[in-house]
Amino acid sequence: MKLFDRLLSGVLSCACAGAFALSSAPAAFAASDEDIILPATNNNTIQFESKVSHTTTLTGGQADDWYDEGLSGITTTSTTVMTTTAPTTTASETTSTTVSSTAASVPSTVSSSSQEPFNVFDIYNAHKGYVTSTTPARTSFPPSFTPDPSMYYRKAGGIDVSQWQGKIDWAKVKEAGVEFVIVRAGYGKYASQKDPTFDYNVQQAQANGIAVGAYWYSYATTVEAANQEAEVCYEVIKNYEYQFPIYFDIEDPCQSKLSAAEVSAICEAFCSTLESKGYRTGLYSYVNFLSTKIYDTVREKYDVWVANFDVASPYYSDHYEMWQYTSKGSVDGISGDLDMDIAYVNYPYLASPDSYVYTPETTSVSVPIRPVVTTPATPEGGAAGIDVSEWQKTINWNDVKNDGSVDYAILRAGYGRFITQKDKNFEYNYEQARSKGIGVGAYWYSYAKTPEAALEEAKVCCEVLAGRQFEYPIYFDIEDASIANMSKAELTKITETFCSYLEEQGYYAGITSYSNFLNSKLDSSLYKKYDVWVAHYNVNKPSYTGPYNMWQYSCTSSVPGITGDVDRDVCYVDFPAIMKENHINGY
Repeated sequence: MKLFDRLLSGVLSCACAGAFALSSAPAAFAASDEDIILPATNNNTIQFESKVSHTTTLTGGQADDWYDEGLSGITTTSTTVMTTTAPTTTASETTSTTVSSTAASVPSTVSSSSQEPFNVFDIYNAHKGYVTSTTPARTSFPPSFTPDPSMYYRKAGGIDVSQWQGKIDWAKVKEAGVEFVIVRAGYGKYASQKDPTFDYNVQQAQANGIAVGAYWYSYATTVEAANQEAEVCYEVIKNYEYQFPIYFDIEDPCQSKLSAAEVSAICEAFCSTLESKGYRTGLYSYVNFLSTKIYDTVREKYDVWVANFDVASPYYSDHYEMWQYTSKGSVDGISGDLDMDIAYVNYPYLASPDSYVYTPETTSVSVPIRPVVTTPATPEGGAAGIDVSEWQKTINWNDVKNDGSVDYAILRAGYGRFITQKDKNFEYNYEQARSKGIGVGAYWYSYAKTPEAALEEAKVCCEVLAGRQFEYPIYFDIEDASIANMSKAELTKITETFCSYLEEQGYYAGITSYSNFLNSKLDSSLYKKYDVWVAHYNVNKPSYTGPYNMWQYSCTSSVPGITGDVDRDVCYVDFPAIMKENHINGY
């Protein structure tokens, strides 16, 4: 259900001159700039080819620092330029609760307690649910200032750039809706390795009201080299104020051979050096490097900017404050492919809370949708729903509406792979439910035993759905006894085939089945891409251990207007808003 290629827009054009320090910035990295080839892994690392060829003659120690810059790289893009001074509060001094996220692909529980920080990293449309009463980690405010917790988090679209983007027309970039930019300050440990476009990019971005952060691409393999890089970075960045953090970009192949202890010490050396000079710092890298090469204790101290391209959400299981989600973006004013980013922490507000002016999240810069996925303990607190088919016979939808206990209905559209298998009451149920103001979604019951059959089912399903709008997702119902003996790999491929086809056609796809099937018969990677509607009756909580945002908790309920037993559901996500705001499911 997590829409793989759907984009959400949000705009912030606010240039704040800040004397206040940012303390929780995401680690960022710019791939197109350094052309770093990431080591391939079997689950969460993407390999990139070099985009830029360099022919430069270097002498002495510079050769070590230049070596890998021309070989491989990941580019991250941030698009909001703002200024921020360094924070004076260290991680050990703050008592704020760290806002964390599960892998974006596996959203975490949204707590109903007002005492818990609102997790904006695993949810869609975060601004609708700002309920936190705590401050983002490593953030402090002037003694005389009373902060507004509703301003701590804000989704913003950005880019990251370097000399490889050439001369940028920042006026056009601003007009395109870019809210922030992370600018490469340089690389290596020599002053001569400053990015030649750094000053121009910072000055012009800020002049056009774009918030700014910076990153330093590292080749350090020792703590001493990291300290040198930090000092050189400071000399480059010290003449400007920043609204976003200063990121340590650590991803080079020369560092992948180091132990986690060595890499962690290098990260700590760079970040702590700059924080001692008053800057808010973060770590940038790709998923596998962050997960395997940097100790939790170090990642917890600094903001994280994670790079993971062409996925619905990062395959990263720890906290992150910014996500570089593609290296093939485009923005007016910049030639060629571009790294695109999304930030979840409202860094400009944290940098200059007294002068910050809020702007709604309406930027034209596209960022991926990140729907809410929860693991609630009871069927309470969400929208109340039912799911029905022709087996409920002719439903009196007026009575259903008047009862007041049904907010939405998931309708069976059909089953199998032939158009003759359309649910006989689908059209009637669709028209009557919506005419009474009841939101609708749909499900397709599958008998597919091959990906080819699943594709046929998906095409017939889309034929049935065509020309209609749905406020709730379209679910792939995979549970039939005839497929019980098939392997996890086979069933995963079948599910992926159906759901991916639906999303290619503009629908918001999801998976539905019972707890045991979801736990044992499908690869959990699917739940990072599509939302789950789990069925488990007569329990306080489903035994399914993954993320879900809809629960079918009874099959023996009764509703006025419906003959016999009916399935009851609860949904914990505002799907109607997602569909309408992002033009999905016919909207």
